[in-house]
Amino acid sequence: MTHRRTGGRGLLAAAVAAASLLLAACTTDHTPPHVKDGRADLDLSVTGQPSSETLALVEKALVRIQRHDAEGLAKLSSDGKDAEESAEKWVARWGDAAQGPMVADFAVDPKTYVRVEIRFRGVKGYLPLTLEADTDDDWTYGIVTAEKSDKE
Repeated sequence: MTHRRTGGRGLLAAAVAAASLLLAACTTDHTPPHVKDGRADLDLSVTGQPSSETLALVEKALVRIQRHDAEGLAKLSSDGKDAEESAEKWVARWGDAAQGPMVADFAVDPKTYVRVEIRFRGVKGYLPLTLEADTDDDWTYGIVTAEKSDKE
């Protein structure tokens, strides 16, 4: 009676397959988006009833203000009017204050607008933001930049 030895090849193939799966799993980044873009590190309290979309937009704006990233902040504009100028003013005025605790108070206006007042601990005044829904997509919002940048 003759025995064939195939266990070695099968074991080798299984080892190669397992190693491939292990390497593939290691290269896939499972970090949640809010951790990658810095939103998880914000010291932010929220009042009112934001939707997940409007809250995410405000968080993204605050991260850009916190990082003094006027260019990135301007890209969040819904209307493009004065976006770069407003973003530069907001970053200059609120960038240092955004390093500490913040409160975002959401007030929903008619269907397409959301008004948010951002208050920074230890700083007089607040940053008013108006979020506007995209007319083609009720779930996409942008920041209206064609308005006064702060109240005192």
